Amino acid sequence: MLTRGHLIGQIVDDLAGIAAQAQQRAQLHLFDLHVHVEDFAKEVLNRVLGLALVNLNAERSNNPGLDLGDPGSGWAFQVTGDKRGSKVKDTLDKIDADQRARYQHIRILVIGKKQGSYTFEGEPFDTFKFTVDMVWDFDDICARLMSLPIDTLTDLARYVSSETRRVRIELEVADEQGRYPTNIDHLIESQPKPRLTNASKLAAMDDRVDPAEAEKVIRLLSGRLAMLPRLTREVFWFLVERRDEKLSSGDHYRISDKKLRRIYSGDDLDGDLALLEEARLITLDEPDEPRGLYYWLILFPGDNFNTGISIIEFAEELKIDLRKVLVSLDFSDF
Repeated sequence: MLTRGHLIGQIVDDLAGIAAQAQQRAQLHLFDLHVHVEDFAKEVLNRVLGLALVNLNAERSNNPGLDLGDPGSGWAFQVTGDKRGSKVKDTLDKIDADQRARYQHIRILVIGKKQGSYTFEGEPFDTFKFTVDMVWDFDDICARLMSLPIDTLTDLARYVSSETRRVRIELEVADEQGRYPTNIDHLIESQPKPRLTNASKLAAMDDRVDPAEAEKVIRLLSGRLAMLPRLTREVFWFLVERRDEKLSSGDHYRISDKKLRRIYSGDDLDGDLALLEEARLITLDEPDEPRGLYYWLILFPGDNFNTGISIIEFAEELKIDLRKVLVSLDFSDF
């Protein structure tokens, strides 16, 4: 069972990480905040203070002065990455008469670290009775955690933990090339570059093979495979490896759909089959009889190279690993 101390420590650590990220932006005078950061602040404040804040910018783009408001309680917040006193003054100057009447408890929430001290004298501070303790940062929020019920703390810790990574990503700073520390590069599968051949080994093995035609077919096949995800190429190799025997020499290689689904338990088989079908590497052959089996026909472009041998036959004859050919796209043995 999670203790209050553990939950509070988790929340404090997560908010401290966000504050540090925001401070880095502020040092570069990058004070703009994504709407997701505002919404994160809204959800945290609602849980800590028991409010029903809404994002006022969702109701009116660039709502003057205030970002979050709860008319029922009279609480409202400006959420900013700018800790300067001039930002506080600018915010108060923009609050119109309607907002002053609607919100009696106005606070500035600095996403980062507020200044050590402020001097608020004259207008507009006098009109709003605005004092230095009305500028908050995450430390002020954390100071209120001790009084929260355990159920609220548990809910808050779960929410903050689930959103921290996304908020910190929104606060990242791009480098000179416009690239952010967190990007999708490591999530994108690189497109392979096939190793091709002039098909001289194929031609040397069987004089029926037209080398020019064979080279063209290998380029076509490798090009189609290269456009597919690696796991989809693995599925194609698997179809070839576990294929049924040909009924006659002129038939396509094939594998029954029923057999395939019993021996393969990978995720999203239908998605892989759809991609292979779109690449014109397989096609579904419907049964002639009502209770007959459906077969996936395996299609190699230009199969037999104008009356010559097939890629499968050549690979088997020379004991070439078809996984190396169909997945790694290494045709150098041909």
